[in-house]
Amino acid sequence: MPEKKLRGLLWIGLILLGAAVLTACNNSEPEKPPAGIRTWLLVKAPDTSLPLDKPVTVRSRTEDGEAGVSHVELYAIELPSGESNVLIRSDRAPFDQTSFTAAQVFVPQQPGHYVIQVVGYNGRGEKSESNIISFDVE
Repeated sequence: MPEKKLRGLLWIGLILLGAAVLTACNNSEPEKPPAGIRTWLLVKAPDTSLPLDKPVTVRSRTEDGEAGVSHVELYAIELPSGESNVLIRSDRAPFDQTSFTAAQVFVPQQPGHYVIQVVGYNGRGEKSESNIISFDVE
């Protein structure tokens, strides 16, 4: 067998062996979601102003595979009146569960700028804050 051909086969073998080792290392254990409580909004800020005295539904999801979900709280981080961090409503998970999707309704009663956020709590009392969204009411 010519020396060039043998050298080429050796290189191909080394490349295949390296690829097999990398694949085995990367696929040895499935990726797990991060541990602990997580909360996020399932809605986005509206593109236009919302009407005054009309219900607004804020949907969110809270998960904790270890300690379960206790409840979620909807906060007005900023109200048109200048108040901040006002609890709008709190909703308990209906049973012992590891994830909870909440639909929390409130009615804006003042025109102006609103900033809201949801805070989820697990069975140990630990909390996770969602991102915030803001919108105007006319």
